[in-house]
Amino acid sequence: MFALEPVCDPQTYDAVLREQAPAVYLERYDIWVTGRHAHVYEAARDWETFSSTSRPFHDPNSIRPEILLTDDPPEHRRVRAVIQRAISPAVIKRMREDFVREAEAHVERLLAPGGIVELDGRHDIASPFVLKVFPDAIGLPEEGREHLVRFGDAAFNTFGPPNEIFHEGLRKGADALEWVEVNCKPEVMRPGGMGTTIYAAAESGEIRWDEAELLVKTLFAAGSDTTIFGIGNLLQAFARFPDQWDALRADPSRSRAAFEEMLRYDCPARYGGRITTRAVDLDGVELPAGARLLLLWLAAGRDPRRWEDPDRYDLNRKVTGHIGLGFGIHACVGQALARMEGETLFAALARRVERIELAGEPEAAVNMAAHGHEHLPLRLHVAR
Repeated sequence: MFALEPVCDPQTYDAVLREQAPAVYLERYDIWVTGRHAHVYEAARDWETFSSTSRPFHDPNSIRPEILLTDDPPEHRRVRAVIQRAISPAVIKRMREDFVREAEAHVERLLAPGGIVELDGRHDIASPFVLKVFPDAIGLPEEGREHLVRFGDAAFNTFGPPNEIFHEGLRKGADALEWVEVNCKPEVMRPGGMGTTIYAAAESGEIRWDEAELLVKTLFAAGSDTTIFGIGNLLQAFARFPDQWDALRADPSRSRAAFEEMLRYDCPARYGGRITTRAVDLDGVELPAGARLLLLWLAAGRDPRRWEDPDRYDLNRKVTGHIGLGFGIHACVGQALARMEGETLFAALARRVERIELAGEPEAAVNMAAHGHEHLPLRLHVAR
């Protein structure tokens, strides 16, 4: 599952693992994988049995910020409380007007020529918007923001084995790693952003300074790539299901539901990791204590045991129980921010664009743990 073809087409290959058995042992890596919704959901919910303190390919010297994802309570609660304060509902509410305004301005710039516009869904639509509103929310300077994407790409590749894809990701991300080390410091952060809120917790003694820096790096690593990929995945879904775009155009206020269904249908996170603290039975497959386990988020999102017609993107679907942003105590801490980015951008697009079409063959991004596009050629028909 870590070779180039499965990495570029994980929906197909991870579905094979899901259907093969409730859990599959990959002897080459001494790990287990599970992709059925019920098992993934339960493992994400039960942190005492499925611990996050270790996982497949866990490396304490990794470039990934080893905090939050690698902690269980009580340490996890103490640290997560700080980052949740930085991205609290009140903070999100204050940011919303800026996100709406920037989404409208971004779409206006893209569609200014009128008629039919051909562009790249990742590089022209998703990346410029996310790399504007997200770093603004953190409090980062304008210069060098493109490094966030390279850092995220390198970090997500280290969630897999040290193969050629892993090492190529590190090579391409070398400059980004240097930029992150400089720009994660408190003196770089603009007042009022999420970064200064996190460092204020270190100033008060709530967390250590090194923990604060790791939390800021966590925002850097996880806050751009997956949202950019998610926006691209939703653009492709609307190109393939034009009736669903018509439904959103009829009521742009449904953009939140549109983004939510994408998280089930084609979520940008491929898998997460756990370790069992005791022997576990998954529908007749016995996992021993200490088994390192991958939870296949992507495969669970299309599990036919849980979802009717799972390969269809459906804006009317009730997606309660999807795990596209994880679940339980280790659910994506920035999920409210990601949802607001998707919601505001697609509402703005729905008001201006009559139809979205593929203008060529999409090119998958090469990343072992993140799922999206390197290039997504699109044709937008602008409303008159």
